[in-house]
Amino acid sequence: MPDRYNKVMSNKKFFASFMLLLATLFWGLSYTVQSISASGLGPFTTVFFKGAGGFFLLPLLAGKKKIDRETLTGGLLMGAFAFGGCLLQQLGIMYSTVSKASFITALYIIFVPLIEIFFGRKVRRSIWFSCLLAVAGLYFLCMNSVAGINIGDLFLLLGSVLFAGQIIVIDRCVRKCDPVALTFISQSAVALFALAVSLIREKPDVSSFAEMIPAIFYIVFIGGLISQLIQIRYQRDLEPSLASLLMSFESVFGALFGWLILHQVMSPKEIFGCLLVFIAILLAETK
Repeated sequence: MPDRYNKVMSNKKFFASFMLLLATLFWGLSYTVQSISASGLGPFTTVFFKGAGGFFLLPLLAGKKKIDRETLTGGLLMGAFAFGGCLLQQLGIMYSTVSKASFITALYIIFVPLIEIFFGRKVRRSIWFSCLLAVAGLYFLCMNSVAGINIGDLFLLLGSVLFAGQIIVIDRCVRKCDPVALTFISQSAVALFALAVSLIREKPDVSSFAEMIPAIFYIVFIGGLISQLIQIRYQRDLEPSLASLLMSFESVFGALFGWLILHQVMSPKEIFGCLLVFIAILLAETK
């Protein structure tokens, strides 16, 4: 009986890992989609579209029970952490470089297990080793040059902490709350927060959106709604620290799609970085 149970749980964990990597692939492809077709979108307008898919879940909630306080609180916290992370990321990029931003943001793979320990949860040694190996890989992948630390880097680091908080909140909520309701609340919150900032700072030109419809469709439904649903549904079958490691593969997919579709050249250093992140994920999957 224990062997059968372990096999079932192992298969469940493997499938959840596969689905989370699929969501990460969608996020990685978003960079290329935005580069090709949606470069005219401002950063906060883009964040609005990433969350706007949540509104389309409203009909699915019509026949469900009333959303309880725990689901509402969890969804709003998830949305607040996600938007806060995106806001600090955008502020950080203003003073830093895109490569440094990618690396510093991905440091949530270290903050997640640290937060877990703070809440009294044990973290496997293999996870710690994999996190350090992944950080090394992301450094080779993202960092083209080393410069001094500035205010932008501090914004990015704080944003990374907020993204780690989002992962922890998802882990705390998904076992008790309906994933569809959580996705609706969190995505809608991100969209409304981003829309308010976008109207003030960017004043988006709605007439220019017509030529960006394919990219906007991808951002709203695939890079936004579907990816978020997958994360919320399948993260509950994984340790938060392992989930964060899998999601760090977003940088790898972003680089790979840039190479395959945009024909951006990957240096041997970047390829080595991708390999290290891949090995880190394989090691994290083992006991």
